Amino acid sequence: MIKIPRRANNEVSMLTAVEAPYHNSVTVPAQRRPSAVRLRKQRVTITLPLALLERLRNAVYWTGHATLARLIADALDIAVTKMEEANGRSFPQRLAPLKRGRPRIRTRPPAASARSV
Repeated sequence: MIKIPRRANNEVSMLTAVEAPYHNSVTVPAQRRPSAVRLRKQRVTITLPLALLERLRNAVYWTGHATLARLIADALDIAVTKMEEANGRSFPQRLAPLKRGRPRIRTRPPAASARSV
C-alpha cells in the first residue's frame, strides 16, 4: 500500500487530468461528443478533504468507472453545465489568468486602523 503524505488538516494533494472544452462550446454533453475526437487534457493539482477522496475512490471501485480522473471529470462537467444553465449561457472567456494558490483572507484589521487615537 502506498503511503500518501497527509497535511495537518487531513487533506491530501491529488493530481488529476481535466479536459479542455470541446471546440468552442462547453455545453455539449459528454454522450454527444464523437468518440473519434481526442480531447486535450491538462494535469491539475488539487487538494481534497481526505474523507471526500476516499468516497470518490469507493465510488470508482464499486461503480466500475474506469478511473478516478474520469469520475472527477464527469462530475465537474455536470457541475459546470448546471452553473452555466443557471447563468443563462456559458461564461465568457477570462480576462486574466486565475491567481494561483489559496485565497488570502485577512483575519486581523490593519495595524493603523486597530489603534485608537
